[in-house]
Amino acid sequence: MRMAPLSLGLAALAFAGFGAWLLVDPAALSVLGIELTRPTATTEIRAFYGGLELGLAAFFARAATRVEWFRPALLAQALALGGIVLGRVVGFVVDGSAEPLILAFAALEAAGAVLAALALRQLTG
Repeated sequence: MRMAPLSLGLAALAFAGFGAWLLVDPAALSVLGIELTRPTATTEIRAFYGGLELGLAAFFARAATRVEWFRPALLAQALALGGIVLGRVVGFVVDGSAEPLILAFAALEAAGAVLAALALRQLTG
């Protein structure tokens, strides 16, 4: 039972940090070659990379304190991060985008998905 709040707490911190950063500074994605050329593009990044991530962070933080939320929140963590990793792997293959920064993101996201899956397994164990 100890892995569940740890996994959810780490997910909350990671999503909160990334979400707050991109809500405040969406142009920071230029480090990945993403140029925001219109105000609507900036708003879209604020919404999805900022707002959505902050919402997930709040959910994971709340779930980390509620035993009855552990299972659905860990499943959400594993599936969300796993889906991101799947998208990255498709991009690596189709787009040839396996650059060091993106590989590091993929490794962290995969670790988060695996941690959530292990914590979920520990609960059902």
